[in-house]
Amino acid sequence: MLLVFSLVPLGCTKSSENDEEAIRTLLNSSAYTNEEQTRGYGADDSTPTQGGGGFLAGSLYDGYDTIPFVRFRRFIPAGGISRTIVINIPAYPAYPDTTALATINSDIQGKFLNCFDTTTNPLYVWRKSVHDQAVRKVYLTKHDNRWHVRKLSPLEFTTVDPAYELRVVELSAHATSWPVSDTFCLITADTLLTRDELPCFVPADTVTVWVTATTTGDSCWAFLHHGRPKWPFRWRRPYFKTGTMTFERTWHIGPEGYERPQVRPSGHDAIGWSTLLGDSSKPYVAAAWGVPYIVKNPDEQIPEE
Repeated sequence: MLLVFSLVPLGCTKSSENDEEAIRTLLNSSAYTNEEQTRGYGADDSTPTQGGGGFLAGSLYDGYDTIPFVRFRRFIPAGGISRTIVINIPAYPAYPDTTALATINSDIQGKFLNCFDTTTNPLYVWRKSVHDQAVRKVYLTKHDNRWHVRKLSPLEFTTVDPAYELRVVELSAHATSWPVSDTFCLITADTLLTRDELPCFVPADTVTVWVTATTTGDSCWAFLHHGRPKWPFRWRRPYFKTGTMTFERTWHIGPEGYERPQVRPSGHDAIGWSTLLGDSSKPYVAAAWGVPYIVKNPDEQIPEE
């Protein structure tokens, strides 16, 4: 009898370990949750040369060819992202053991490189240390002896121990392919979205995006990262400023091409005004939301994990 009872917890522990291993494998490989979502935050300065890498100074709207701009990039070296996954089975108390809640934490370290004037000879470049963290929650269920991603939150990026608080607090989008009344809207990074609730665009769609940030320090500027999960089709483009902490831009789904239904990462990146200035003594402060989006034709299925 003692031998039989002693085997029971060992069997449960082994099952739990196998489940956690299966969940980690899924989260590391799924287009909805893999590390490409985080790594895109450190994208090269891939914006168009003429005004594309920076921000408006003065008027609220202007043409891209007249935007005074800074050039910048986050350089994240190999090993600069440390990713850990904490898994709770069941997802919540009193839930069945076929549910799980995973918290994905990424520690991001590197350099922020920026310069004001790309025509200066010699070219002056300022470097600041980057130490950000990113957090995402994922709700999973198990059936047919497999785990499946059911819901996920935006990937929320914040600077570790910032000199002042800076956060993204709202993200909205509307595509021309959608009914007039339909708008995607997030007002918190704690929202768990099903795959059906993620933004879904058709190839060559046109999307209007709005971002609102808040800060206890100086102002900020916002930038849109988008494109295919991997190079060479990744872009960063500046938002237009419509108020002190509000931004807008038109986003064209198409320059990266289309072959099949695909999950792609988007980043909505607020960077402190003083961080963008050409002064190495000013602190690096940034915040962003990373939201997967889906590109497919109306008769095609939403991609699985």
